[in-house]
Amino acid sequence: MYNQIIVPNVYNSSPDDFFDGNARLPKEIGDLKLLRKECRNQIVYYDWNLSFKDKTFASRPDNFGKDEIQIIFNINQKIDWQIDSAHEAVSMLPGEVCVFRNKNYATSMDYDCNKNFQFKSLQMTTRFFEGLLSRYFDSDKIEMGKSLFLTHVTKTSITADMYKVLSEIDSAEKYHEFKGVYVEAKLIELIALVLHGIFYNKTSLIERNKDMAEGSRSDIAQIEALHHRIQFNPADDYKVSKLAENLSMSESKLTRLFRSLYGTSIHKYIQNQRLENAASLISSKELNVSEAALQSGYTNMSWFSKEFQKKFGLTPKKFSMLKNPVTENC
Repeated sequence: MYNQIIVPNVYNSSPDDFFDGNARLPKEIGDLKLLRKECRNQIVYYDWNLSFKDKTFASRPDNFGKDEIQIIFNINQKIDWQIDSAHEAVSMLPGEVCVFRNKNYATSMDYDCNKNFQFKSLQMTTRFFEGLLSRYFDSDKIEMGKSLFLTHVTKTSITADMYKVLSEIDSAEKYHEFKGVYVEAKLIELIALVLHGIFYNKTSLIERNKDMAEGSRSDIAQIEALHHRIQFNPADDYKVSKLAENLSMSESKLTRLFRSLYGTSIHKYIQNQRLENAASLISSKELNVSEAALQSGYTNMSWFSKEFQKKFGLTPKKFSMLKNPVTENC
C-alpha cells in the first residue's frame, strides 16, 4: 500500500498544540512527535520523530506564504526530498545537514514504512538570515553566502560540535526560567557551526562522499541517541560493557567514538549529568538531599557529597540552603 498525505501547517500552530508530543497524523497512517523551541520569534527549532505504517508520499503545496531559510539535520534514515515540483531533488543521508531557501515552494518527501525518522530543523526568515550575514561577515563572504544559500540546496556533514549543540538544545528545560536565553545562544552557535562547515569545507552543491561507510553513520547516530538518553535519564544503569553489547560494538570503539564526539569519557559525562540532575532537584525544593541523590543514581551518600562539592564548591546541604542556587552546565 502507498499513502499520499498533505502536510498540515504545524508551523503556524500554537506551541501548546504539539509540545506534549501528541500524534498529529491519523493513527492508521502513522505517528508524529513534534517539539518546538523559539528564539524571540526569530529562529524556530523543531525536533521531529515520525513513522509510517506504509510507504508514504508526504507533500506540501507551498510554504504557507513564507520566504525563509531552513536548516535540516538528518539524524538516522535516508530521505528522498523534492523541492519546487521536483525541479530540484535531494537525497539526504543520515549525518547530513541541508540548508536551503524555501521561497514558498512546493516540497515533498518519500518515507519508507515501519521506520523511525528523526530529524531536527531550524527556520528563520530570509531577511533575518541575510541580517546575520551582513552583521558578521565582510562583503566577499556575504556574497558567497547568498550564492550558496539563497539559490541552491547546500549540504555538508553534521560535525561532532553540531551533534553536541543539538543535544544541549534538547535538554534546555533543565535551566527552567533561564532556558530562553540558553536556547537563543545555542541556536546562534549552531548556525555558526553550519556556516563554518559549509564555507570551509567548500560544499556548494556538494558531491556527497559515496565511500563513507553506512556503518560509521549508523554508529554516530547510535552514540548521539545514547548521549541524548543519558541527558534525560542520568540515573539509569550505564555499564559500558552492556552498552557496547546493546549497540553491537566493542567497548573500545564505543568509548573512543563517544570521546571523539563529545570531548569527554562516558563515565565522566554520566557523573556530570547525575550531579546536574541532583542539583536541579535540590534547588527545586521538591526533594531533600538524600532523595535527590538517590533519584539521580547515587547510593553512596559520602561519595555523592564529595563529588557534589568538587563540582559546585558547596556541600549538598549548604547548596540546599541557598535561596536561588544556580547550577552550571557540564
